[in-house]
Amino acid sequence: MAMIMKSSTPPPDETEAPAKLEKQQSSHFSHRHPLELSEVHEDDHAICSGCEHDIISGSAYICVKPKCNFLLHDLCFDLPRRIRHRCHPKHPLSLFISPPYSDREFTCDACGESGHGFTYHCGSCKFDLHVECAALPETENRPDHQHPLILVGGFDPEKMVDGVDSVCYVCGGPMAEGRWIYSCLACKCGAHLDCAAT
Repeated sequence: MAMIMKSSTPPPDETEAPAKLEKQQSSHFSHRHPLELSEVHEDDHAICSGCEHDIISGSAYICVKPKCNFLLHDLCFDLPRRIRHRCHPKHPLSLFISPPYSDREFTCDACGESGHGFTYHCGSCKFDLHVECAALPETENRPDHQHPLILVGGFDPEKMVDGVDSVCYVCGGPMAEGRWIYSCLACKCGAHLDCAAT
């Protein structure tokens, strides 16, 4: 018969303070040093190396190497390397860590703004998207409009069925030819990407 001994002291894991967990390091195809998931606060004035936007607060992957300022939003860290987009159906788009052009700059085919960071790129068409433009929703609902607005790539007033007005119905500004808009074909109106989301 085995003898069971009772101890007056609990097992060590119940009395000792929990050990501090080591921060886990990760690698990302876009950077040669290890990255560590950390909290970022507004007063850090952090800018994501991928999408080039301020990181106001939340988690980000930060380079562990001293004096290296590389960091990524957790969303940019998890971006797929290849996507298909309905506004560019001919070819898949590949995630590039920097623009594949000699001046290291691209112009987004959706919004028309320039970028220096991550881009979804089609080499065959020289087509580029900011990562946030690639993630735009296919529809937007606005309280001031009765129908959903549908994302339309490559706005061309000449080719629109029954001619959608080339002025944004929200702000009254002109809509640039070739840029993406949100459109309501039933009402024959459209809105800039930023205006549709406000």
